[in-house]
Amino acid sequence: MTHPALLIPALALLPELDPRVLRGATVALALVLLYGSRMIKGSAHQTPADLAFPVKPLFAWARGIALPAYIIFFAYITYAQHQLIPWWMPLLLVAALAIGVLQMPGTIVLTPAAVTQKFWFQRSKSIPYTDVVALQTMQGGRITRVVSNNRVIITHSANHSASTQFQQEIQTRTNKHLIA
Repeated sequence: MTHPALLIPALALLPELDPRVLRGATVALALVLLYGSRMIKGSAHQTPADLAFPVKPLFAWARGIALPAYIIFFAYITYAQHQLIPWWMPLLLVAALAIGVLQMPGTIVLTPAAVTQKFWFQRSKSIPYTDVVALQTMQGGRITRVVSNNRVIITHSANHSASTQFQQEIQTRTNKHLIA
């Protein structure tokens, strides 16, 4: 039987941690990331021709830190219990990372002619301002949806920067009013 430290050499360098402290630190980190991302407004970025509304930096960091932290957490628990890692666990963790990356909201860009949403690994969406039929808000104005006449929907979520500025700009460029 192979020793777990040989399977995950980096975990062998970690000192033995009290599971209660590790659990408390994980919960504290999750709460800080959850509530901290709602309090930070973020800002839009002006380029020479476009106005971009990216994902809030804290949300992006949460995805970049929380997902690997959970993987390390489960690997550490397996290591601490001196168990072999099942073959399916790395596959499951890679799938979780892939799903997390695919669910990242895309950057919204207001060009002179259209509103576009660009994703990392998905196809971009674009709605010309003349094709916008409705501007909808939800959750007290934290989420704004731009709906076109050909069923394309671009969503400015609570994880995007500068929601109030986005709402003002999209109303000005489309000559439409927000519907709650």
